[in-house]
Amino acid sequence: MQRFWTRSASYLSRLHCSPLRDIVLPGRSKGSRRAGGGGTGNNGFRGSVYLTTAAASAAYSSPAMARGERLSIAPRICILGGGFGGLYTAVRLENLLWLQGSKPQVTLIDQSARFVFKPLLYELLNGGASAEEVAPFFTKLLAPYSTNFIQGSVQAVEEEEEGKSVTALSSGGRVVLSSGVAVEYDWLVLALGADSVFFGIEGVKEHCVPFCTYSDAMKVESQLEALEVRTGTAEVLVVGTGYAGIELATTVAERLGSKGQVRMVTAGKQILEGCPPGQQEAARKMLQEQSVPVITEALVTRVGLTEDQPASTSQPSRKTVTLKTPKTDSQVLQADLVLWTAGSSPVSKEGVSDKTPKLPFPATDKGAVRTDPMLRVKDHPRVFALGDVSGSELPGPPEAGNSLPATAQVAFQQADYVAWNLWASINRRPLLPFKYQHLGDMMSLGRASGAVTLPIPLAPPLQQALNNSLAGSLLKLAGVQVGTNAGQAVTVEGYLASALRRAAYLYRQPTAEHRLSVGASWLQQAASDGASLAQRVLSGQSSTSRRSRSS
Repeated sequence: MQRFWTRSASYLSRLHCSPLRDIVLPGRSKGSRRAGGGGTGNNGFRGSVYLTTAAASAAYSSPAMARGERLSIAPRICILGGGFGGLYTAVRLENLLWLQGSKPQVTLIDQSARFVFKPLLYELLNGGASAEEVAPFFTKLLAPYSTNFIQGSVQAVEEEEEGKSVTALSSGGRVVLSSGVAVEYDWLVLALGADSVFFGIEGVKEHCVPFCTYSDAMKVESQLEALEVRTGTAEVLVVGTGYAGIELATTVAERLGSKGQVRMVTAGKQILEGCPPGQQEAARKMLQEQSVPVITEALVTRVGLTEDQPASTSQPSRKTVTLKTPKTDSQVLQADLVLWTAGSSPVSKEGVSDKTPKLPFPATDKGAVRTDPMLRVKDHPRVFALGDVSGSELPGPPEAGNSLPATAQVAFQQADYVAWNLWASINRRPLLPFKYQHLGDMMSLGRASGAVTLPIPLAPPLQQALNNSLAGSLLKLAGVQVGTNAGQAVTVEGYLASALRRAAYLYRQPTAEHRLSVGASWLQQAASDGASLAQRVLSGQSSTSRRSRSS
């Protein structure tokens, strides 16, 4: 997708990340208080513009812009959820060009104080990145912008009363938080993300640890530290063999080394079902190298505690995991730590969480909010949805493979469109239908290994010629695997894939300031690791040591 950039000559926007107490106004509704969305950004601010070519053309040909029209009240945009979709939409809105007086007051609401770059959560366990690099505070990220940030849990969304006239300046409704605070909005963005689901299986919620949030990662880190210092072999069971399960299992196996035994369980017939063959093969090789067995076609039916528990309360309790397989109705495994990556659902789906918000919007069968091609919620033109909670309707039947994957790159791309379509809606310009462009698949397989599948399938004759040539042999030495079947893409493995993955995620950092900070840290880390490796080689040491983990 083509884009263009412009740079401003001045930087006029100032910090407005207000504590909740600073923006709560006296109550005007039954039993609740209202918080204004009121950022105080300069309406003349011209930041970096990140648009499609078509969007840029429309922006500069706007009749309203040419006439210099101005709205009497700045619109209030409320964004629910500070994941990739929500935070990136807020940043894109700040960087768009706005008519004087029309720049919106943006309020971002999230239940956590930290943004989490989920694809890098595994680096918190292997020392590849620090907490500030993977999970920076929203207040720090939003410091250069006029966006308000409220830390709170969404309880419900209440729309404006039916029958009330709707104008360009009228209120769209209010967001009610669990604290009783109500935040009014003119435009609403749903980016609540997804949460782990346990399918009602006995003991899973109580005794398994999911790996979805920063607090989950810290809990896993704490339990791994306890297992590392005790005597005996630590046993870890990972349930689920999708991308999250594979990345987590290989990270934990690498960290524990000879001190631990990692096993995996999946209900499917193989790992990474539905994923590119190159990714499956790379993961299979790494699991074999790390001696991680995989139990396939096994359903978890119960998780409990063993009768013999550790004497020390600081040690994780022993668990029993009951499986049902085609060969047996009851196979029981024991583990010190059970990690759950077997599924997730949109937060908007009823029953996914004890705190599922009440949303007055149409939903799909999977619990996502039903949206049109412009990512507007059906029959609610003032509300947009993106990421995991967006049930986008793409051309063609669902069985044709037109459903969007629940991945970060989908949310990245949707944020561009939602920000632009909000701009277009406020300025009465044409909206753009979302068009997803698959950019490949990336996976971590440890501190310095990974697999990246590029969406560049080669014709079978070219595949065969390349694989049988000297160039093909050299590519394999470099970790580049060319598919052998029609339609298979090119997969990069090993250290090169790890470097490509890191470069891609560095580019995708939410702000330029954070990108610079993370990049400098990673360069320093690479230099330190390189110096340590050279020293070990010169001293004749064959083993490698892991960089001490950052807190």
